[in-house]
Amino acid sequence: MDKFKSIKVGDKAKLKHIITQTDIDQFVELTGDNNKLHVDKEYASKTLFKKPVVHGMLSASFISTIIGTKLPGDGALWYAQNIEFLLPVRVGDEITVKAEVVKKIERTRTIGLSTD
Repeated sequence: MDKFKSIKVGDKAKLKHIITQTDIDQFVELTGDNNKLHVDKEYASKTLFKKPVVHGMLSASFISTIIGTKLPGDGALWYAQNIEFLLPVRVGDEITVKAEVVKKIERTRTIGLSTD
């Protein structure tokens, strides 16, 4: 069955994930982003955040998980995104990523998603 044909405006997907120290360690290893605000408790304690803050792009990377595995899933290519980071995320926090189909373009076989 053609997955694209089955997708409708209004379709939704949701993913929950609890951020772990291992997530942060692997993100640092992969990206090289070892900014002290993310990895050094003593340094972070002297900032307005008081504790290390999870990399924004680590949290946002779960949008890729939704697109690649749930909506639309296999074969999907994520090609544009506008992101705002409204609150700090810390180790132990549960994040919820939501996606909703807001447009479907038959000619180009693309869909537009709203993500939270």
